[in-house]
Amino acid sequence: MGSGWHDSYIGNLRKVLGSQKIIVNSVRAILLDDEGRALFIKRSGDKKWGMPAGAMELDESVFEAMKREVKEETGLDVLKATLIAIYSSPTTQTFTDRWGNEHHIIEYLFKVDEWTGTLERETNESVDAKFYPLDNLPEASSELFAKHHERVFKDFKKFDGKIILE
Repeated sequence: MGSGWHDSYIGNLRKVLGSQKIIVNSVRAILLDDEGRALFIKRSGDKKWGMPAGAMELDESVFEAMKREVKEETGLDVLKATLIAIYSSPTTQTFTDRWGNEHHIIEYLFKVDEWTGTLERETNESVDAKFYPLDNLPEASSELFAKHHERVFKDFKKFDGKIILE
């Protein structure tokens, strides 16, 4: 785990490949409080709300990546989680970031079943963190992410123990 994006696996790939499209394995976590509200963080970079999420680093498993991202962005420690979905469709999982870098994202969606710790509202990666009712989620950073959040929670609600593959 590096000290910042430029030291990360993706940051190092970008130094070599520039902005050409790459495949990025990423994780996203749904954390619910006792009232069934979902945890969102306001990212320190763009000041936009999103669920705890991020890219895998070298030499870590998908589960380890999710645990690391949740810890980095919220201060919470994930103890148990269930894989709900894997999203990989090039038509819905490809985007260009604000720097012109193209990504085809393979995302592993987890529901965190058990976690511990105290929520940190500010970390190196977030400037706020709050739980929101599922019918009143915060405004996403873009229409693309707003639609993805809707999809994620729709899949969460219909999850019956069989991993959703898209």
